[in-house]
Amino acid sequence: MNLNYLGELFLQIGRYVPQTVGMALAAMVIAIALGALLTIMYSFKATNWFVRLYLLIFRGFPTLVILFVAYFGIPELLNTGSSVSPLAAAIFCFALKEAAYLEEIFRSGLSSVDGGQVEAGRSLGLSNQKVYRFIVIPQAIRIMIPNIGNTFIGLLKETSLAFSIGVTELFGEGKLIASENFQYFEVYIVVGIWYVILILIYTIFQQFLERRYSQY
Repeated sequence: MNLNYLGELFLQIGRYVPQTVGMALAAMVIAIALGALLTIMYSFKATNWFVRLYLLIFRGFPTLVILFVAYFGIPELLNTGSSVSPLAAAIFCFALKEAAYLEEIFRSGLSSVDGGQVEAGRSLGLSNQKVYRFIVIPQAIRIMIPNIGNTFIGLLKETSLAFSIGVTELFGEGKLIASENFQYFEVYIVVGIWYVILILIYTIFQQFLERRYSQY
C-alpha cells in the first residue's frame, strides 16, 4: 500500500468535505424547523392526523426511495422534467426524512419535563411563553441533545446516498476515483476515514453542548 498515494487520495477526496458537511447542516437546520412545526401541529386535533401520516410515510420509506421519488418520480408525474438541482433535492429529502425523527425527539423531550415545574412557573406570574422559554425548553434541550446528535450523525452518513441522484460528495468522489483506477479498497478506506473524522469532530462539539446544558 503506497502511503504517498493514500495521502494524495486523502486530500483529493477531502475537497468534498465542505459539500458533505454543508449538505448535512442545511438539511438539519430545515429538519429542526420542520420538526418543531410538526411538534406544534401534533398537539392540535385538527392537524394531529396529518403529523401521524407524515411520520408513517417518512419513517417508513427508505431514504434512497425518497430521493428517487422526489428527483425522478415527481418530475415524471408532473411532466416537468428535472428542473430542481440534485443538491437542492437531496437537502430537501434529507430534511423531510430527519424531521420525522426530530418531531418525536422534541415531543418526548418536552413531555419529560415535570409538569409541576410548569405550574410553579405559572404560580410565579410567568406567562406560558416565558414558562416554556425559561423553564421547559432549556431542560428539554438537555434531554434532547444526545438524540439530536445521533440523528445528525446518521444524517451525515446518509449524505452518501446523494450520489445516486448526481450529487458529488465524499462517497461520490470516491466512487468516481475508484471507477477510474479500480483501487477500491484504498479509495473506500479513505472515504470511511473522512466520515470517522467528521463524526469525531461533531462528537466533541456535542459533548460541549451537553456540558453547557447540564446546569439545567
